[in-house]
Amino acid sequence: MALMNSARASATFDSRQLTYLLYGGKEATERREAAFTRVEDALGLSDMNKLPSAYADLNHEGHYLEGLAFGKAIMDDEIQHRHGAFDYHSHKFALIIASPFGHNPLMFGPTLRLQTSPEQRDYWVPLVEAGKIIGTYAQTELGHGTFLRGLETTATLDLDTDEFVVHSPTLTSTKYWPSALGFTASHAIVMANLIIRGKNHGMQPFMLQLRSLLDHSTLPGIETGDIGPKMGLNSTDMGYAIFTNVRIPRTHLLMGNVQVLRDGTFIKAKHQKMAYATMMYTRDRIVHNVAFQLAQAVVIATRYSTVREQGVGFSPTTSTPTTAEEKEWPIMAYKSQHYRLLSLMAQAYALFFAARECTALYTKLTADDDLTLLPFVHATTAALKAYATQVAHDGAEDARKCCGGFGYSVLSGLPSIVGDLAPMPTLEGENHVMYQQTARWLMKAINKLQAGLAVDEGVSYLSDAFTSSPTTTEPPKKCPASGLEFLHPETQLQIFRHRASRLAFHAHDCLTKAVEDKVPYAEAWNTNMLPLIHAARAHIELFVLEAFIAHTSSPPTTSPSPPTTPSKPLPPTTSPSPTTPSFPPALPPLLTLFALTTIENPLSPGSIHFFEDAYLSLSQLHDIRTLVGGLLEELRRDTIALGDGWGFSDASLGSAIGCADGDVYRRVMGWTRGLPGNLRDGGRGRWEGGVVRGRL
Repeated sequence: MALMNSARASATFDSRQLTYLLYGGKEATERREAAFTRVEDALGLSDMNKLPSAYADLNHEGHYLEGLAFGKAIMDDEIQHRHGAFDYHSHKFALIIASPFGHNPLMFGPTLRLQTSPEQRDYWVPLVEAGKIIGTYAQTELGHGTFLRGLETTATLDLDTDEFVVHSPTLTSTKYWPSALGFTASHAIVMANLIIRGKNHGMQPFMLQLRSLLDHSTLPGIETGDIGPKMGLNSTDMGYAIFTNVRIPRTHLLMGNVQVLRDGTFIKAKHQKMAYATMMYTRDRIVHNVAFQLAQAVVIATRYSTVREQGVGFSPTTSTPTTAEEKEWPIMAYKSQHYRLLSLMAQAYALFFAARECTALYTKLTADDDLTLLPFVHATTAALKAYATQVAHDGAEDARKCCGGFGYSVLSGLPSIVGDLAPMPTLEGENHVMYQQTARWLMKAINKLQAGLAVDEGVSYLSDAFTSSPTTTEPPKKCPASGLEFLHPETQLQIFRHRASRLAFHAHDCLTKAVEDKVPYAEAWNTNMLPLIHAARAHIELFVLEAFIAHTSSPPTTSPSPPTTPSKPLPPTTSPSPTTPSFPPALPPLLTLFALTTIENPLSPGSIHFFEDAYLSLSQLHDIRTLVGGLLEELRRDTIALGDGWGFSDASLGSAIGCADGDVYRRVMGWTRGLPGNLRDGGRGRWEGGVVRGRL
C-alpha cells in the first residue's frame, strides 16, 4: 500500500480533473458515479473484502441468473432516475448485452426509434422505456452473419389476411446468437426477406412477439433455446429461434424507411443505407465500450505492477547477481513493463477520443438528416469498430500477461475482461469484412479524384496526395523531420497521412491493373484483399490520431458522453460544463507516445508500412525510439494518475489485484479463502474414500 500511495502522490496533476474532463464536468461525473454506487450497493458488490458473487462456482444457469440480477438492478435504476449511464455498458463495463435486458438500450430500442413510423414509435418506444417488453435484435443466422444478403428468413405478405408470414425455410436460416433470445426476450426485431407476390424486396426489420406477456410461454410456431457456454458474456442467454409460418400484422413491418400499403404496394426508402442506422449506432457504442474495457485491463495491470516487487538476486543496474538482501524492484520499474503498459494506456485514451469523434459524426448524420455524410459515417464506424476491437482485445490480453500468474487467475478480473472482449472483433461485422467496406469507400474516393470530382472531407488527404504525387522520374518522398521535430503533432500527422495515402493509391493501382487485365472485379478484389485492408486500417489509424490531437490540444467544451440512445433528446454539440476541468499536462505526451509507438513498435500492426518505401529512415527510427524513451520517463510519475482518471470504482473492476489501495495480497487471500470450495469440504469425503483410499 505504501508503494501505491507513493506512486499516486508523485503525480503532476489531479486525476480527478481528468475524470471530469472525460465525463463532461463535475456534476455529470458525480451523477454517473452515483448511478454506479446505487447499482453496486443493490447487488452487494461494494465490500471489496468479500469475494464477488461472479467468482463463485457458478454453472451456466448460475451465470444467467447473475445476469438477470444485475440487468434488473440496472434497468430499475435507469427507469427510476432517468439517466443513460448504462445504455451501452454494464456496471462492470461489459457491453450491455452481457445483461439479458441489454438489447433494450443497445439495439432493440434504437431500432424502434430510428426505423419506425411516428405511429409505431409512439406505441412501441414507451413500452421499451418502461421495461414492459424486453427485446432482442435477431439478424444473424446459423448459416450467415456479416453477409446480410445471404440471410434466408422470409416474411411473405398474405394479401388476403393483411399479414406477414415469418418463416425459417432451412436449417441454416435459424436465427442464432442474439442475446436474450434463449429465454428472456418477449419481442424481437427480426431481419427477414420481405416478399410480395413472389418478389423479394430485400432484408427488412419486423417486430415479432416471441412470448406471452402473461406467462412468458413461447408463442405458437416459435422454437427458442439457449446456445450454451461461450468464451465470455455468459451472463446472458444468447439463443436461437426457428419460425414456422408465424403470422404478424402487416403494420409490424418497421416503416420508418420503407412502407408496404394494404394493397401490397412497396415504397422504397429514400436512402436504402439508412436501414443500416442501427448497425452504425451499435458499432459506435462498441468502440466506446472497448475503450473502457482496455482501460480497465491497463488500470488493473498498472496498479498491480506498481506494488508487485520482483527481482531478488538481480539488479537491473548491474550485470552480476546481487545479494538476497537487496531491495526488490516494483515490476513497473522495468522498462519492458513500463513501455508495454504506458503504450496500452495511450491506446485506451486514443480509442476514447476517437469514439467521441465518431459519435459526433453519427449525431450530425441523424440529427441533421444530412445524407451526404452517410458514406463517410458508414465507412468510419465500420473501420473504427474493426480497429478498436482488435486493439482493445490484443491490448487487454497483453495487460493480462503483464500480471504473470495472477493475470491467469479469474480473481484478477482480467480473464473476464479478455473473455468479454473476445467476441467484439466478430460482433456486428467481422473485422476484415468491416475494413473492406471502408476500402470500397476509399477506392470510390480515388475514382472521384481521377475524374476531377471533389471527395469527402474525411479523405481530403487523398486529394492532397493526388495533386502532389511525384512523377515516375522524381525520387520518392522522404520525411524531412529529425530529432525533436517528431514530437510535433503536425509532423506525426504528415507521417500517418503519407502512409495512408500511399497504401490507398497502391491498393487502387493493384485493383485497376487486375481489372484492365480482364480479371473479373470480384476476383480482382479478392486477389488484392490484403492491400485493401492495409489501406483501410492505415486510414482509420490516421482518423484516431487526428481525433486524439483534436481532443488534447485544448480542453473540450463538448460533452464527451455520447447520446444515450438515438431517440432521447440529443445534447447540443457545445455544452459547457458548469465547472470547467483543468487540462491534465500528461495528455499531450501520452498522445505523442501513442503516435510514436505506433510507428516504431515492431509489434504494432502495419508499422512496417511506415518504412517500406523509405519515407522514414533507420536514423529517423533511432530518433523516434530515443524520444519514446524520454516520454516514458516523463510520464512515469503520472502512470497511476492516468489510470485513476478513468474513474473506475473498485467494484466495477472486480479485481483482487487492481483495487485503488494496492492491498493486493491481503485481498487475494481473503477472496481465495472465500471461494465456495474452501468454505466446505470440497467433496474431499467423496473422492478420498472412492479414489485415494481405494488405492492404498
